[in-house]
Amino acid sequence: MPPTIASPITVVLAAVGEPFNEHRLALFLGAIGLVVIVSGLVSGLVERGPLSQVLVVVALGVALGPYGFDVVDFKIDSPVIQTVGTVSLVLVFFTDAIKINLGQLRSNWILPALALGPGALLTILFIGLVVLGLFDLPWSLAFLIAAVLASTDAILLRDVLNNRHVPRSVRHTLSIEAGANDVIVLPAMLVLAAIAAHESRGVADWIELAVDVYLLGPLVGAGVAYVSIKAMGALRRRQLVRRDYESIYSIGVAFVAFAAAQAVGGSGFLAAFAAGLTIAVMDEELCDCFLEYGETTAEMAMLVTFVFLGSALVDSALDHLSGRTFLFAVIALVVARPLAFLIVLARSRASLAGRLMIAWFGPRGLASLLLTILAVAAGIPEADTVFGIVSVVVVISILVHGITTTPLLAWYARRLRRVDLPEEVAADAGTLLKAGDGRLREEDVPRLPPAALKGMLDAGDPVTLIDVRLDAAYLSSRQRIPGSIRIPIDEIVERINVIPRDRPVVLSCA
Repeated sequence: MPPTIASPITVVLAAVGEPFNEHRLALFLGAIGLVVIVSGLVSGLVERGPLSQVLVVVALGVALGPYGFDVVDFKIDSPVIQTVGTVSLVLVFFTDAIKINLGQLRSNWILPALALGPGALLTILFIGLVVLGLFDLPWSLAFLIAAVLASTDAILLRDVLNNRHVPRSVRHTLSIEAGANDVIVLPAMLVLAAIAAHESRGVADWIELAVDVYLLGPLVGAGVAYVSIKAMGALRRRQLVRRDYESIYSIGVAFVAFAAAQAVGGSGFLAAFAAGLTIAVMDEELCDCFLEYGETTAEMAMLVTFVFLGSALVDSALDHLSGRTFLFAVIALVVARPLAFLIVLARSRASLAGRLMIAWFGPRGLASLLLTILAVAAGIPEADTVFGIVSVVVVISILVHGITTTPLLAWYARRLRRVDLPEEVAADAGTLLKAGDGRLREEDVPRLPPAALKGMLDAGDPVTLIDVRLDAAYLSSRQRIPGSIRIPIDEIVERINVIPRDRPVVLSCA
């Protein structure tokens, strides 16, 4: 009898310790592909409907699990879950860092400082105190739960961040918070997990842990990114790098940074974030596909992880759903995070509606689950209870935030059409929080009388007219200057490149 040759799928499964039937796995992967295709075809309907894409994907995971077709049944300690979850977190940390706009960050640093400082810490404090009051858990596990639940989910926020009707300053606020708060949450989780696992550590051991987490990992990640980008730039100048390969190059940089940091004892996740941030700082000319491919791959990895975790997530949430866990979820989602951010934004110039939008949209999702799985892998006690409590909050968050996104955005858009709100004139979040750099004052802007503009237009002088009125003023009036371009004031910064530079530019407001 000829020897049996193992297929690549069987080899991969054997490597991660999951001896699954290859036929069932093929059905599972086919189902994922079908759902991705269908979700792409109906994405417009999902965007306008009351359901989020994540909710659909989790439902798929449940359908493929023991409650449905029983194709797969992954547990939270499964090597497959840990592997796919690690890949997801690496890509999310990396792409979130690259997307940080350093130009805005230099002049408008106060928002990241508030979101990553008081915002995150107050959220952890409030949730941790509630855990201590409702559950019989040690303080280390209580605040570990609070730390992982302080992480917000960028995928669940995607509908808000991509909605052009939401003022740019509000979207920028949520984008920075969702993209960077894991950098604060992850080290806190690692320290709390070590304390909860009763690891015997002296002062020197804690100093070593701090160096490994905060210095070693980021330094390795920054070094990998610097060498990788410089090497690609040097070879590209010699026309030795194909343009289409730059797209997958980003994935390689992220994974090498993670692996190198882990190999020397540092945090691979913070190394991936540092690698992305280093690329943003270097500001090398890269093709758009570099980031786009990384973002797409990261989103796909997170959606696939949601499918893998769908059954385990719902099963754990149902097992631990009780009056106490439901009350805790309500307080964590409706009180703790909103209260923390309303306090942080108290001195903001944003309207009450704008502050409520920012405070409300802090959904918990895959990042919270993956951070919990990392804590479980670190050997924390009562792991099932911790994952169960987190699962209840995540499931309720997916339902509540997914269902409320569309109606709340519609309500906010109606307010913007009726009333001019302060956040509409803020080009970024720093301006919203009175942190503009003040390089140009209102009285310094030259003004052109309407008669002079009419004379220029009648004479046929080249001029670019931009109507920057807010939505309420623009929609309530039928007055339009012929030939003008409509760019709301809060979109000027991100659309500055479409404005011609070879002629005078006139902005028209209310």
